[in-house]
Amino acid sequence: MSNRHVSELSNVYKHIFADAMYAFPTLRMEFERDLAHLQNLVKSRGISVYLETLPALGKHFDRCLSDGQYCRSGLPLTKRVSGRVLVPAFLRGLYLLIFDETGRLKDDANLEAVFFLRQIVFAAKKASFPCTADEVATEVDEFYAVDQSLPEPTRFWSEEVDLSQETFYGFEKSPLFRGRIDSLFPDSRKEMSIVLGVLDKVSRILTTSLGSYDPSDWRFKHGPGAVAEYTGIANKYCWRDWSSTLETEFPYADYAFHSYSAWAKRHDGNPEHGSEEPCSRLIGVPKSYSKPRLIAAEPSANQWCQQNIWHYFAERSAACFIGAFVHFGDQSHNGELARIASVDGRLATVDLSAASDRVSTHVVESVFLGNPQLLRSLRASRTRSVRQTLSARAPEVIRLRKFSTMGSACTFPVESLVFLTVAIACALVKRGLRATVRNIETLRGDSAVFGDDIVIPEDSRELLVSTLEVLYFKVNTHKTFWKGNFRESCGVEAFRGVNVTPAYWHCWYDGKPGSLASVVATANNFYQKFMLSTSSYLASTLPRLIPDVAHRSGAFGYKTRTDLDNRTFARRWNWELQREEIYVRTRIESNSKSPTNDDTAFLQLFTERPGPGIPWTHGVAQRPRPQVKTRWVSTDSLISQ
Repeated sequence: MSNRHVSELSNVYKHIFADAMYAFPTLRMEFERDLAHLQNLVKSRGISVYLETLPALGKHFDRCLSDGQYCRSGLPLTKRVSGRVLVPAFLRGLYLLIFDETGRLKDDANLEAVFFLRQIVFAAKKASFPCTADEVATEVDEFYAVDQSLPEPTRFWSEEVDLSQETFYGFEKSPLFRGRIDSLFPDSRKEMSIVLGVLDKVSRILTTSLGSYDPSDWRFKHGPGAVAEYTGIANKYCWRDWSSTLETEFPYADYAFHSYSAWAKRHDGNPEHGSEEPCSRLIGVPKSYSKPRLIAAEPSANQWCQQNIWHYFAERSAACFIGAFVHFGDQSHNGELARIASVDGRLATVDLSAASDRVSTHVVESVFLGNPQLLRSLRASRTRSVRQTLSARAPEVIRLRKFSTMGSACTFPVESLVFLTVAIACALVKRGLRATVRNIETLRGDSAVFGDDIVIPEDSRELLVSTLEVLYFKVNTHKTFWKGNFRESCGVEAFRGVNVTPAYWHCWYDGKPGSLASVVATANNFYQKFMLSTSSYLASTLPRLIPDVAHRSGAFGYKTRTDLDNRTFARRWNWELQREEIYVRTRIESNSKSPTNDDTAFLQLFTERPGPGIPWTHGVAQRPRPQVKTRWVSTDSLISQ
């Protein structure tokens, strides 16, 4: 990390403190002292102070808000004010507006102070930096260790066996889960056994409510990401392999071509196709300063069928009572419940650690046993192995014990329904209610799930945590809140009914269109938080000719709630289009395609379904290239779009 990068981020913090001084003018001298102390620490310890030390303070602060008491942590920058005053000397002006000298949370804690303290410590929490090879290898080792901690899949997941030929125990009769209860919760055997029985009933209600699954009823398509077979741009509609496992539920001739004649032509009348089971490919992408995110690029054929199942989940869930608990396309429901819970404390927000990596095949088969065709299709589209070249300590080919990895289109809906099943079952047990549709619907507004973000009644939290542990999951205690008036779920962090989520700095402008768009978005986020000094500074680091746009406009530019100030830009009247135009920079996406010379264009046409009058061409989509160009645009587009 260069000195220039440290200097630029330090400038961002100078303006964050300037906004804090504007909000709390009586604390100006204290803020100046705090900023100087922070800058001196950065000089000696480097940029990690912004990226790791301050966010660690933020996590501790959130826990103290929840507990209603500030306690010492031993973290850097937490030296207490004095022997009499418990709170840290760093940012003590804000701390003392929230806690009293003994550390007790004030009944009239200043909500603006809560926001600004969190803004200062969390500003660079989500900064995007490429991780080193060693950091990626360490994450792969952890990925492998978590997978090995799960039980081996049953024969159903490794062999082509029929459901009728296999013994499924469900939750209640499973020797595996009962053994976990005996070892983890020997004093709570009775209650935990009841929960397992209710899990069976709730899962059957949920999965049968989804209705029968037939692949021909749902849309096949390709996902936007990479696929395992290719490292560059490739025609995903030209199948390299279609495994015999996939063939059992998704016949090659039926679902891989636009017509049977295309299938026959491709294979000269020979129905044989690839039988070797393909692997997914593990990829490391930036997540935080020292920790990457691991995603598996799925084989294109598997991905094609997984998207079909994903379409089924999304449509059927929204069409029945499940849609009141899980909104696959909208996480705002969870966020609003978290905000309400920060007022009355009635609900708990629960977050899991490496949730998708801990969804075992045993849990999936137990949840979806009531929908046999869906369960068989989940097995068929599942990639059983992942290939990695990122760590020399882990095997090159990992035979997966987990159900699926990040990258599979089935991971998110499956884990959401698994956690919803557990949340509902625990709430019913705590309320002494039978598992019926009517009783489940009484939980509307009390339980919700979005991926691994769970909202549940506070009195059910402890039972939920225990049940998840029995099922091999691990709760992230740092991001789970049930006491006091702080809650966090799906990007909403609320305290006493007020959204105190900070604006996050992600990257600096490096001359590329992607970073330009990111910094503009960041400037707008700070503006929306009324942090005008920081927003203006970020704008000053970018090239000229970026216009002001209305706050609710979708146009590219700096959002403003006041009149647009674009007087310095060139203007003209376009006689052909009869509109006033302004000469500004605008962001566009380049979505070019390389034409193909085979009949896969028909399958692509039927899959993408372009509307009438919409220009469309077939071909291999090139990687989208964001561009920023200076051009004439309508002034009306800056007001509304």
